[in-house]
Amino acid sequence: MLLEHSPVVVGVDGTTASLGAVRWAADEAARHDRLLRVIHALTWEGPTDGQGVALNAAAEARAWQPGIAVETMTLGGAPARILREQSRTATLVVIGGRVHEGGQFDASISAHLAAFAHCPVLVVNNGWRWADPITALPGHAPVVVGVDGSPSSQRALAYGYGEASSRHVPLVALHAGRARPHEAVAAELEPWLRRHPEVETHFDSRDAGVLETLTEAARNALMLIVGAHRVGWYEQPRPNPVTQLVVRHAASPVLVTRSV
Repeated sequence: MLLEHSPVVVGVDGTTASLGAVRWAADEAARHDRLLRVIHALTWEGPTDGQGVALNAAAEARAWQPGIAVETMTLGGAPARILREQSRTATLVVIGGRVHEGGQFDASISAHLAAFAHCPVLVVNNGWRWADPITALPGHAPVVVGVDGSPSSQRALAYGYGEASSRHVPLVALHAGRARPHEAVAAELEPWLRRHPEVETHFDSRDAGVLETLTEAARNALMLIVGAHRVGWYEQPRPNPVTQLVVRHAASPVLVTRSV
């Protein structure tokens, strides 16, 4: 269940990839009527005008989604730690993935947040594509949700239906591998179909491995949604190693859901 009145948080570092993440975050804030909180982490190796980085990103967010409420924060410390702490009161944390411009948010930070954040995390891979205001965000591609019948995939479906319904796009429930019969996983979709008749839903299954299947599907997805799996009974839910690889290598934005 999402926290009422909690903001969408986006981390920025001045790169075009992080501006692409800001655009996705602004879109999420606008569709769900949330405050957008733009955060820049001040580090010794970052830009000297840290406040300017956050303010410029906020201006871009308002240009893309006029009317949304935006606030900025510039905090000293490691980006992973700052965004993890911000996730305690956020409905969603958005971050650019696979930065190659000397920015703060390398793959290790997005992997850390996907594993340890306290709320869902959206990693906007290839974020530079969405920094150009002329380029439209994908409008008709499906939301793809990785399913396996586990509680974490049920949470992913819940989030996926929310995204698909608010965006008026289809949802594809995708099952990979042979750990469970495809038919059994497909049958577990029936309650979701009755609950969300407004969403065009398709079930797809592949015998190939999870990583191969999900990264292939991400090529034509609006976003890919996966759940955080519990590694041990005593631990917080966190993505397994395959999920971490999906976050890093998928072409589309990847949203990792969590219980909040």
